[in-house]
Amino acid sequence: MDSPNLERGIQLFQIGRYQDAIPYFQTALTEDVNNSNAKYFLAQCLFLTKDLEKALNLALDLRAELPNWANVYFLLSQIYLHQDDVKEAEINIDKSLELDPYDDTAFGQKAYIEITKKKFEAALNFANEGLRINPKSNFCQNARTTALTKLNRKEEAKSSIENLLEDDPEDAHSHANVGWSYLEHNDTKKALTHFKEALSLDPNLDYARSGMVTAIKSKNRVYNLYLRYSFWMNKQSGKNQWIFIIGIYIAYKISAKLIAASGYTFLLIPLIIAYLLFALGSWIMEPLSNMLLILDKYGKYLLDKKEKLSGQIFFALLVGALLMFLGNVLTKNDYFTMLSLTCLAAILPLTRGVLANTEKSKIINLVYGGIMLLVAIVLSLTGGSIAHIGITVGIMFIAYTWLSNFFTK
Repeated sequence: MDSPNLERGIQLFQIGRYQDAIPYFQTALTEDVNNSNAKYFLAQCLFLTKDLEKALNLALDLRAELPNWANVYFLLSQIYLHQDDVKEAEINIDKSLELDPYDDTAFGQKAYIEITKKKFEAALNFANEGLRINPKSNFCQNARTTALTKLNRKEEAKSSIENLLEDDPEDAHSHANVGWSYLEHNDTKKALTHFKEALSLDPNLDYARSGMVTAIKSKNRVYNLYLRYSFWMNKQSGKNQWIFIIGIYIAYKISAKLIAASGYTFLLIPLIIAYLLFALGSWIMEPLSNMLLILDKYGKYLLDKKEKLSGQIFFALLVGALLMFLGNVLTKNDYFTMLSLTCLAAILPLTRGVLANTEKSKIINLVYGGIMLLVAIVLSLTGGSIAHIGITVGIMFIAYTWLSNFFTK
């Protein structure tokens, strides 16, 4: 017979109090180390509270003990997918379906894996397969809505959304998912309505909070254009993304040569700025939009500590660059110009450092940006040549754009 601790843990699990349920499952395991139900629910709670490593180790132990339990393979697939290990996620969900071919949620999970692989038609087929088994499956309905959105089948996506909310209007994740669907279709007003509803149902749902922040940012026209571009790029396969990026680079080089040959060299600067905005857009857009939000009366309350700091650093460096530029205008001293350009160049490493997910990446980026500023200031104060400062900062900036992906994760 199951223990009272296990029963209480399951009660808390069923009402979504995963953190509170963990001690009960741990106690149940101290009472009986072979209690597979306690171990399974504990792994579920750890996964849902984002303690992925512990959840994975526990699920792997469970798989070794009970190799024919389909639910364990489903859980492993979910954990691996959250760790971006798509291959292992697929292997485990296939095994889950082999053991239980009538599990609708396993088909939903298979659909989400296909969405991650950007195979949206296949994702739609798996979601539909799950819905044939259980027409009321919220998990499959959410996957179907996402697949239809990615396929840009707006009317079908709209119908799927209506079904989703009709079946369970109190599901916070569904409202958040619908919000993202509307946002991808550039309907910010409806997106905000659903993110608001999701957060009223579950104030701790990060998926809804990030959606709300993105929706508010998208009110800015520049950010909105970038968001449209990001959604479009995310739908493309890796191969098509590279073809597009290389094509833009070739177009830029040809345009630059034609402008130089025509004698209209004044057009080169706008062209270079436009190309840099395109090339570096994904790096600067987040701190730029965070800066816009901290200047917004209500938007600043949506930012977390890191986002707010990245916006403040972006703002400070932008103001610094402007002041240095004005210094050059007033004094005709070219050192101010170099310091102005250095402030702009340092925006990348310093804001990315603040937003980094790992301590190592954070330190490397902040130190790199700090050195960039320090080198320019020290050389300016000690009378170093303008050319020397420009070359040093220029090389550091170009090197950063090439090397940063190796240490920025």
